[in-house]
Amino acid sequence: MLLKNKVALMTGAASGIGRATAELFAREGASVVVVDVNEQGGRETVRTIQEAAGEAVFIRGDVGLLGDVETMVQAAVDRYGRLDIVFSNAAAFATGPATAISEEDWDRTLSVCLKATWMLARSAFPHMMAQGAGAMVITGSVHAQRGFADHTAYQAAKGGLLALTRALAADYAPEIRVNTVLPGAIDTGIGPFRSNDVGAKAELPCPLGRNGRPEEIAQAVLFLASDMSSYMTGSHVVVDGGLTSVILMEDAN
Repeated sequence: MLLKNKVALMTGAASGIGRATAELFAREGASVVVVDVNEQGGRETVRTIQEAAGEAVFIRGDVGLLGDVETMVQAAVDRYGRLDIVFSNAAAFATGPATAISEEDWDRTLSVCLKATWMLARSAFPHMMAQGAGAMVITGSVHAQRGFADHTAYQAAKGGLLALTRALAADYAPEIRVNTVLPGAIDTGIGPFRSNDVGAKAELPCPLGRNGRPEEIAQAVLFLASDMSSYMTGSHVVVDGGLTSVILMEDAN
């Protein structure tokens, strides 16, 4: 029960890493505020938590819109009386190099993948400061560390999250800790991983020989959100099966 009596708001919680983290947080004693634009998936996350005797509520919201972000944070505080953890996890992106993507695609990707974290901090941190404690965990990506073709906007956003992590950590310590998890290729069943071919190709350069599972990222998020990481802020944790650390060469024979 690492999160007993804690209230956690998490975005992008209708599926994948967000859903796995919501379910884990609930098992660890947290009251979970599930946020997503996908109402059906979000309510399914809440249902699975409640069936396991956990506490959760769904709020539909678009993290790319400041008004929605302010509403979801206030709704969490109104319902539970406090807010201890924010997990900024939602993502949206359009693929393509700089000369191919539209301004609309660029703006939407940056709004959901980067600006949303600032908006969440802007809305949630005053409540945490008033309490005297809080934690934010951000879903980054190994895209922040290594180049990958046709992901210009997404990589710009994820790179920006590392700088934003350090800025928020500097401005709001010691009351609020801010850290980021950098997943590698995680088999979420959504986005590119709808294709088995994409998943199989992603496994090839990974030293552990497989793609990660959402539940494995959730464990890292729990570590960063709980007192297990009480002496960490402004940091990032890479969870990628060695993908960005090891160069694998094909057998010359």
